Amino acid sequence: MKFRLETEHYLGLFFLLLLFMLLIFAPGFFNLNNTMSILNRFSYVLIAAIGMNMIILTSNIDVSAGNIISVVCLTIAALGKQGLGLPVLLPAAAVTGALLSMVNALFITRFRIPAIVATLATAQLFSGALPLVVEGSIYDLPRSFTWLAFEAKIFGIIPASVLIMLIITVIALLFMKYSRFAKKIYAIGNNEEAARLSGINVRYYFLMAFLLCGLISGMAGVLLPSRVMSANPTAGKDYELDAIAACVVGGVSMKGGSGNFFNTLTGVLIMAVLGNAMNLMGLSSYPQMIAKGFVIALAFALDVMNKNRQRKRS
Repeated sequence: MKFRLETEHYLGLFFLLLLFMLLIFAPGFFNLNNTMSILNRFSYVLIAAIGMNMIILTSNIDVSAGNIISVVCLTIAALGKQGLGLPVLLPAAAVTGALLSMVNALFITRFRIPAIVATLATAQLFSGALPLVVEGSIYDLPRSFTWLAFEAKIFGIIPASVLIMLIITVIALLFMKYSRFAKKIYAIGNNEEAARLSGINVRYYFLMAFLLCGLISGMAGVLLPSRVMSANPTAGKDYELDAIAACVVGGVSMKGGSGNFFNTLTGVLIMAVLGNAMNLMGLSSYPQMIAKGFVIALAFALDVMNKNRQRKRS
């Protein structure tokens, strides 16, 4: 409990400092259009981070999530071009993401391949297979995609894509706080062998964590092309890094079993605001990469310091 509270304090102080600096150096940040732009981008990064959060809690990692999003983007765009509407595309995206993520889970649970190696292999597999299935990018997506990101607005302001993000977020918060599944995930991440000896089917929960991550990533694969109105083989490139970064910044331990989803949400918001602010200040991608890398390294260092402090006290 103490580590969680300390992490929340660090996040809160850093976020307040970030907003104060924006007020001075990028006053254009605080307007309605920019806020909606952040929320739009924030939506699919957060959705990807929700799934990644569950996997990291089991002491695993998935570096293929961005490639899965790319596959889903192209699949859904191709189906949309055939005239299928959102009532079909949304569940199709979730199923496609879940099936692809199951490949990762099978490598890890059946063949005992470490998660980092298994997902690195499938990331290459998915990237290589995409051009064989779909040639190039898909443009001129049907109006249903535009409607989702830009036309359908709650109170005339909030895009429908943001509403989808909010619904998924609330469900995830409740699920990770109250479900027995979440408790088993934490137990496995804290001590996999002890969890196995206590009767928890570790393989099953690994498999389910990856399945849920893929399912949720599939939803991000719908929102992304709706925002840019196209789909290409690199649409989801590096989104797994954004998701992992958000989890680390949010205090989720890469060793598993420690951290909570609310902090992950805050971590996503910090990374989204930081990226948007640097865009407004006219910084190129290279300083942005340096700044993000520094924030991630700082968050990881704080995690290690807290772990070492806890170990000394025990």
